[in-house]
Amino acid sequence: MISMTNVKNDPITAISTDYVILDDFISLTYQEWLLSLIKDDNLMWHRKDSAIMDANSADPRNGFCNFHYMYECDKGGNLSPLSNAFVPMALNVMDYISAYNLMRMRVNCVPAMFQNVTQLPHIDSYVPDSWNVIYYLDDSDGDTVIYNERTLNDYDYNKYLKEDNFTEMTRVSPKKGRAVAFKGDLFHASTTPNKTWRPVVNINISKNPIPQNAYSNA
Repeated sequence: MISMTNVKNDPITAISTDYVILDDFISLTYQEWLLSLIKDDNLMWHRKDSAIMDANSADPRNGFCNFHYMYECDKGGNLSPLSNAFVPMALNVMDYISAYNLMRMRVNCVPAMFQNVTQLPHIDSYVPDSWNVIYYLDDSDGDTVIYNERTLNDYDYNKYLKEDNFTEMTRVSPKKGRAVAFKGDLFHASTTPNKTWRPVVNINISKNPIPQNAYSNA
């Protein structure tokens, strides 16, 4: 029998119509195991120098990141043996937002940098009724910033980026065992850490069947 010790009866620490924050919604043992998996010296990582988008590569906020791809709906589905280890965590979050179509699941890891820099605001996909989930694998610094601006089309996406006048809805500080789920049409950005590494799991989920052009803006 699996022990559920240290799982909170009510892990919701903040909630609105646009986002929900969960703390310790999986057991401490499971948290530790997931963290140990990404510390494996043999784990394959992919470095991307313009991690937010291929365009705007000259923008210093479009910084680099190391990725381990676990599941990509537009690349055939499962891409890593680790996918099965992380799916139970993802399913726990899915139950809170009632969305069960997995589009993407990857580990993003940035090492400690010289200072905290909020990265380029962006949207992961144009899929209606989708949600983004960030699961924090370890204690770190470098907040996730969620903005009030939102869109599901290229025209407004580029318009908001050009104007660069984003207003903050909320920010979430990395904490081991914490997850934030927020509406997929909201602009958001990570912040580079300056004290320690910042490993997170980035998950995209849809309430509806996934269209073929889910990542036309990625």
